[in-house]
Amino acid sequence: MSSEVLLSLVVPFYNAADYLDQLLMSVETQLTAKVQLVLVCDGATDNSLAVAQRHIAKSIWPECYLLLSQLNSGVSVARNLGIARSTGRYVGFVDADDVLLPGYIPQLLSVITAHQPDLIEIGFKRFSDIARLPMSKPRYLKHNAGYHQVKRVAPAVFQSNRWFPWLRIYRKNIAPDFRFEPGVAYCEDVMAIPKLYQQAATLYHLRQPLYGYRDHAASASYNVTPGQLQQLQQFYTSLRQAQCYTALPTQCRNLLLLNLVYLFYSLQLNNTLQISLTPSLQQDVRSLLLQQCFTAGFSARKKWQLARYFFRHRAQPAVVA
Repeated sequence: MSSEVLLSLVVPFYNAADYLDQLLMSVETQLTAKVQLVLVCDGATDNSLAVAQRHIAKSIWPECYLLLSQLNSGVSVARNLGIARSTGRYVGFVDADDVLLPGYIPQLLSVITAHQPDLIEIGFKRFSDIARLPMSKPRYLKHNAGYHQVKRVAPAVFQSNRWFPWLRIYRKNIAPDFRFEPGVAYCEDVMAIPKLYQQAATLYHLRQPLYGYRDHAASASYNVTPGQLQQLQQFYTSLRQAQCYTALPTQCRNLLLLNLVYLFYSLQLNNTLQISLTPSLQQDVRSLLLQQCFTAGFSARKKWQLARYFFRHRAQPAVVA
């Protein structure tokens, strides 16, 4: 590519043939020589790879695409490969079943050129029927548009608890070692994305809906395995003991912990496997709730729900995977 690449977009895909063409068309209409699309085939067994190859062959910007392939290793490993091979000054993430909304690339390039922030945040729309996407409600993080110091708006970000990788773009040199945890298939975003807010000093919030997030009827949100829950519990313990995110401000750490506890609570109510927390973690959760009952920025309603649940379920046994 002749000009400097300002933005690399990493797109892992696995058996995404039904949606990948829609995504690639939404990119193609906005593509410029300053953008690189890093497509990572994660061992797909359908014709997704052929869809990607066919699209690149027909593209008016074939030099903007980098197509990689690996044995099926999971979305975290695929994203990490894409990050490692990307050449842009900024890196963003796109899911293969979503779409870019009009203005995504021009708006990001405009902010990068004019402001050079460490992070850029965007708005989005949710959709299940792409024909109804234009009518969908725009959604944003909870602070004003424009240029900010991260330390001033981070509490609002942690309060929102929206860690979708595609919701922000980061300047690569603020976090050259940024990676997703390999082998983690559930909540890998919450285990990775807060690192960017720990490393960044400035951000620009684009209060415009630039990304289309596809809702699926068969969501994985509550189809959690015992192994995945164990990984999440280990992350909670590491965060609680300040073994990870060591430089995270106390309020942000507490908000992240409380939101993890609310996730545990939701899983207890909805998981059909009846997966339980370990007794030691249940005790730690009760201790956290007592310590953080006055934490600002976390819903009083949620605190009350958590207190009622965890103080009524003292003897709940753990289910071993």
